Amino acid sequence: MDLPESLVDRLVAISQALAGQTEPGEAFRATAAEVSQLIPYDHIDIAVMSEEDGNMHLVYEVGPKTSWSSSVTKPFPTDSSPARLVLREIEPYLLTDDAVSDQRFHFEGALDGPIYAAQLRSRIIVPMKIRGNIVGSLNISRQVPGCYNEDDVKLAQICADLLTPYIMALIQSQAARRATLAERRSRRRERQLRIGASRLTQDMDKQSRRLAMDLHDQTLGDLARISRHVATMKVAHPSLQNDFDELEQMVTGCLTELRGIVDDMQPSVLQFFGLRDALEAHALKAFQYTVPKVDVRIIDLTGGAVDDLKDPERTVLYRIAQEAINNCSKHSGAREVEIIFSTFGENLRITVGDDGRGLGAGVSLEQGGMSNMHTRAALIGARLRIESGLPQASGTRVILDYRLKETPIHPPAIPNRRLA
Repeated sequence: MDLPESLVDRLVAISQALAGQTEPGEAFRATAAEVSQLIPYDHIDIAVMSEEDGNMHLVYEVGPKTSWSSSVTKPFPTDSSPARLVLREIEPYLLTDDAVSDQRFHFEGALDGPIYAAQLRSRIIVPMKIRGNIVGSLNISRQVPGCYNEDDVKLAQICADLLTPYIMALIQSQAARRATLAERRSRRRERQLRIGASRLTQDMDKQSRRLAMDLHDQTLGDLARISRHVATMKVAHPSLQNDFDELEQMVTGCLTELRGIVDDMQPSVLQFFGLRDALEAHALKAFQYTVPKVDVRIIDLTGGAVDDLKDPERTVLYRIAQEAINNCSKHSGAREVEIIFSTFGENLRITVGDDGRGLGAGVSLEQGGMSNMHTRAALIGARLRIESGLPQASGTRVILDYRLKETPIHPPAIPNRRLA
């Protein structure tokens, strides 16, 4: 349609008012004065529906400030909007001489308080569309009844068509910025939590080592002296030999159990020989008495990168893999177990796989030892997955990925080592 030159000039002025605006509310307010030159008003607002499902909307307004403005921070249900007939495409537009008495604006649950409070009588409501889909509405009001006609509706629609793409682009840009900032804050909190958790883990590890040394140096020594004293008493009192034998067995059992506890608290093999050898030693111990015999394979594809880790991280990785081996030994009924150390990109991967009976439908991955494994992994920023087992078999496979500080070199594979 041919537009009068004066209208074209006014539309150009509206587009110029939009230029350079970066915030949707400010952009709308910047154009409001130009729109008033085409359609006089006392109050003008736009209702914009949410992108997700259109069930919520927010309002930007110019003129008497009403409760609709609060929707910018807390969106309203779209079906409570006085403009819902247009927003839901029930009516192509709304034109009324007196919105205070027009029942199309008043219904159960309607957010119509501002119509009464600001005496918004003459009203035009036209849709705002993007690619034929309604995304909101432009709402123009005067406090005097009977001010608008069909020609004003056409002008309002032209203004809405001009404003919509720019306003919606700003809203989307604003949402993207908020999402980016939220992600940055989340990552920052995650890093801070991880650093705090890492320090806590280090402190706990130090305390554990100190306690292990005290138990080793004091308690184990005391039990050893008691054992030697019992042996002496057994010789001195042959008539009580059976009682002393029983006591000696009890003390020996305590010594054995306590040594195991001390070793778990401070794995000496891990400390002196590294992660690979520590897991190898643990696997030998875990499957030592398993019947039938379990074929355990250790495959190292890292060329030593598996031990280029600080003690706290290495200890956590050991504990997770240790729990995976324990679960396999206790519950899987496996005949084959495979422990693989590998690298890809900047990640170290430890895989513990078996051909056993698998997890089963009723097994929860968020309870007991498995929950502890996930918690330990989260403390150092590692990723833990538990899935189907060895290739072409049933069973379970625990995959632990930990990001290394530097990108490792992929060395050639070394021969498999059979442990049992």
